[in-house]
Amino acid sequence: MRINRTFSIPVELVHALRKKHNQSETVTRALRKYLDKDEGIDITDATDDELIQELRLRFGLMDAKSELLNTIRAMI
Repeated sequence: MRINRTFSIPVELVHALRKKHNQSETVTRALRKYLDKDEGIDITDATDDELIQELRLRFGLMDAKSELLNTIRAMI
């Protein structure tokens, strides 16, 4: 269900939003992203090493992709 609301936003946001195809969906996604940010861990909080380790676990340990990730890990 959807409800129409009226909010006051800066005029520069109005001009930027006007260029978007589906303005309501754009605002909905932005608000969800903003509100959900406080609830959990975001991928941007992870270190490079943690990201590489998680990717390695998704592949087999002796997989070529896993070995490539090992090489990248050693380089950083």
